[in-house]
Amino acid sequence: MKNLLLLFGGGSTEHEISKVTCEFLEKKIDSEKFTIFKVEIKKDGLWLYNDEKVFIDFDRNLKTSHGNIVKIDLCVPAIHGYPAETGDLQSFLKMINIPFFGVESEPSSICFNKVLTKLWLDAQGFPTTPFIFIKDTKSESLKECKVFFKKYKKIFIKASNQGSSIGCYPVSNEDEIENTLHEAFKFSDYVLVESFIDGRELEVSVFEYDSKVMASSPGEINCPDTFYDYNQKYAKNSLTQIDIKAIDLSDAKAKEISDMAISVFNNLKLKDLSRIDFFLEGDKILINEINTFPGMTPISLFPQMLEATGIKFEDFINQRLVSLIRF
Repeated sequence: MKNLLLLFGGGSTEHEISKVTCEFLEKKIDSEKFTIFKVEIKKDGLWLYNDEKVFIDFDRNLKTSHGNIVKIDLCVPAIHGYPAETGDLQSFLKMINIPFFGVESEPSSICFNKVLTKLWLDAQGFPTTPFIFIKDTKSESLKECKVFFKKYKKIFIKASNQGSSIGCYPVSNEDEIENTLHEAFKFSDYVLVESFIDGRELEVSVFEYDSKVMASSPGEINCPDTFYDYNQKYAKNSLTQIDIKAIDLSDAKAKEISDMAISVFNNLKLKDLSRIDFFLEGDKILINEINTFPGMTPISLFPQMLEATGIKFEDFINQRLVSLIRF
């Protein structure tokens, strides 16, 4: 048996979603191979195990002020947003030599920052939506944003480092731009401005299994509202329809999108799992975002698309966990 630290919570706006992901993973991890120690990272940074404050020392011991609880062999940081998807937690785990499931620190940091993601993809020749980024709300930045708006008529203004569409706003009226920028800057120091894409929203699960990088067929988000925001993603009364396998998408186009998702995964040196989101505008494929630790709730696409490939999620997660440590 190995001791597995299952972390959840964190300091982001996705704290509550992380709890649901943690519960999902706890049920899937093989209890005959791993003893799970579930620790919540509170929004103020406090680590709690069974309501008691804990920390990890440089010998990988999970400890309280009274002494050791257990030596940790492996960590699963089931956290969306800060401090895991930002790469901070992975840097800490690497420093104290604890193997972990998921993407390494540097690519996590790149992918969580929407501006860096766009710049990286653009530099590597991957197709993305037209964009600019804004560093402040001063007159020159505001002017640049308005010029961009005049060109594309409808835009999205997005905080650069938030998940689940937090700090993301559609803008169809030039008079809304200044106030919307101020709102987005409440969430991050940089803001991404993108053209609106009138196309299909497709997502692909990319994961490592049997020493290969694999990808699902694209799933599709059909949102009746302006865009797929936090409430549409997680509210019980959401009207969004999700197709685990996109309907009326040719096999050739589905393969092209899945192959591109694998190329992005390899290019950015991702690891274990990611969800890569696309737009399909007519026949044109555009990469939207990369999620390095996708949600795993009852309505989340990542585990459902993975299982649609014919692989059980528990087989995937346990094979990857076993590969990370020596038994």
